[in-house]
Amino acid sequence: MPGTGAGGLLGVALETVAGTYLAPTDFVPIKSESIHYMQETVWRRPIRQTASIYGSSDGNARVEGDISMEAYEDIVAVFLHAARTTVAKTGTASPGFTYTFKGTALAVPTKTMSITVVRNGISMGYTGCVVGGFGFAIEDGLLTFTPTIMGRDEATQAVPTATWLSGLQRAAFGAGKYKIEIPTSTQVFDCDNFTFNVDDSPTAQYRLKDTGRGASFITYGERTTGLTIDRDFEARTDYDAFKLGTAQSVNLLATKGTNNSIALTLPAAIKDTYEVGISGQGDLIRAAVAYMGTVDATGDDYTITVKTQKDIL
Repeated sequence: MPGTGAGGLLGVALETVAGTYLAPTDFVPIKSESIHYMQETVWRRPIRQTASIYGSSDGNARVEGDISMEAYEDIVAVFLHAARTTVAKTGTASPGFTYTFKGTALAVPTKTMSITVVRNGISMGYTGCVVGGFGFAIEDGLLTFTPTIMGRDEATQAVPTATWLSGLQRAAFGAGKYKIEIPTSTQVFDCDNFTFNVDDSPTAQYRLKDTGRGASFITYGERTTGLTIDRDFEARTDYDAFKLGTAQSVNLLATKGTNNSIALTLPAAIKDTYEVGISGQGDLIRAAVAYMGTVDATGDDYTITVKTQKDIL
């Protein structure tokens, strides 16, 4: 019988051995997902008195797609462990751990994850998955998180029994829970439509082997870090800084309490575009500002600080 998305589920687990499936340890309430198995079938066209495809040969395969979800501090920390980051951990479960993530120049991720998706009661287990990029956005007052996934392979797995958390751990970051600082330590109150994106240019790597067609591992390439904000246009100060190419730090703090929060920081952001115009008699004069993240004196182009009661590792 056909099914709807209402009965679906998605679970994740950080792998002990890269590429070896683990049943979910965390179940994630999601908005949508597009993870799928990609195979590069070789369509054969030998010259043998025909203009048509003669047959096919098995090609390389990989996993890719996006997951869209509300941003939960513990789940964000799990995914960032499988991203191109270093992580420093302090604290205890009570009152909470602090995880500080920073981008690195590593070519190969240090952690991989298994992602289990159940669609219409059919379970699919994706292995060797890494976060090749991710985005945060504020949509209708709600903080969202969208990791871009690339993985090695997929196979049928048992349908897991989900355990759904509640309370503060699954409370959303909504209106009234944000503090935006431009530059850091200077709070501003004229911003909306905040987006923050990191793209580490993942590539599936294939090697000759006799153990399946999936990717042998995933590598990272050049990183691009960006930020966009819409602001009320009330003075030239920020616009003039754009013309001069002045770098400044930008910080967004989303908090549900002292020990349940996500902080996004670009320490040396430079405005890439600054668009301001008049669109109609009754419209507010707004500025659409896009920043490019650059490295600061310590070599960091972004820092993400997550506070949660979850012990990730």
